[in-house]
Amino acid sequence: MPVPPAELTAEFTVETSPEGEKSPQDQVEAGREAAAASGLAQETGPESTALSGQRGEVLEALPRVIQASLDAGARAVRVRVEVTTEVR
Repeated sequence: MPVPPAELTAEFTVETSPEGEKSPQDQVEAGREAAAASGLAQETGPESTALSGQRGEVLEALPRVIQASLDAGARAVRVRVEVTTEVR
């Protein structure tokens, strides 16, 4: 079954806090786990994670990713959202 092209990509970078309850790696991992739970296509690099999919699904997943990272002790989450296909 063909997969429709992604409409939106959201790339997030977790800025960790050394004073958080969890280690910096755990702060990053919390966001990545929330991203994985979304079921969306994702690409993970050393400093950032990108989620791609249909517009509504990506926008629905972002608050959970941000909340998971902040709850783990991150001091900030930077997000860049890009339209990847022409939406009609």
